[in-house]
Amino acid sequence: MGKLFFYSDQIVESPGNKRMDHILFANNETNRIKIGYVPSTEDKEKAYYNIKANYYREYGIQNMMFFDLYSEFNPSKILELLECDMIHLSAGNPIQFKKAIKHRNMEKVLCDYFNHGGIIVGVSGGAVQLGKSSKLFELFTGESDDEVDTLNLVDFEFLPHYNRWGDVFKRDVYHYAKTTGTTVYAGNDGDGIIVEGEDIQMIGDIVKING
Repeated sequence: MGKLFFYSDQIVESPGNKRMDHILFANNETNRIKIGYVPSTEDKEKAYYNIKANYYREYGIQNMMFFDLYSEFNPSKILELLECDMIHLSAGNPIQFKKAIKHRNMEKVLCDYFNHGGIIVGVSGGAVQLGKSSKLFELFTGESDDEVDTLNLVDFEFLPHYNRWGDVFKRDVYHYAKTTGTTVYAGNDGDGIIVEGEDIQMIGDIVKING
């Protein structure tokens, strides 16, 4: 088993994000780290990729590959992705991201990477992919999709940006957790969760919601 990092957001000025980052890079020479960046949406101009490359460059990381799930998808790059020291699942619409991962048959690739000791970093919608499903966001959008399963690497769902959601949706989340018996960990911006084996480390004011 590897290690999972659930970021609600990832802003270099955030004290909580810095705490997460320091744990992420502990005992590693950052100038030797290679990160595999997987975008949640089409990014032909590499605008989102470059923002994240600049973020990691603050820590001395220069080597980051772009692994596209959209028009530039290249299955021959899967081996290079698996050789990365960590894989970054980017922020974005969690439902679209889930569909892109499934469309490219990348679920098993990512799960095998984790099960063989790999580190996966998920930010916002990317962090949702690490949990049990994206049902919370279907609840919010009203979209219906029979294929709600995400990577299911943990036995809970992650709700990012808890400080941004309105009271009505928060009540819906509590009702969903109660009626389905699902555990939801909700994090404000700047908060996060680190999972390694049976250990769950919470950074910031994480709210645990369950039945």
